[in-house]
Amino acid sequence: MGCCGKPIKKAIHIIQGYTALVRGKKYEGTDDRIRSCQKCQRNYWIGRALFCSICKCFVPAKARVEGEKCPLAKWD
Repeated sequence: MGCCGKPIKKAIHIIQGYTALVRGKKYEGTDDRIRSCQKCQRNYWIGRALFCSICKCFVPAKARVEGEKCPLAKWD
């Protein structure tokens, strides 16, 4: 385990995000987060998949985890 359990927390969030994505589950702010990332100049696309160039996360999965934050503080 790393400092303050952060690697474990991050791993849990990754699993939660991909699980929610596969199940088609969203929370209230998911769509707003994804739209914000689509407009951001710091993202990139691989095919139809959107990734953040700062944290390297797959945006549709990360946006489904309420406890996650944008590294540029663009999510409320």
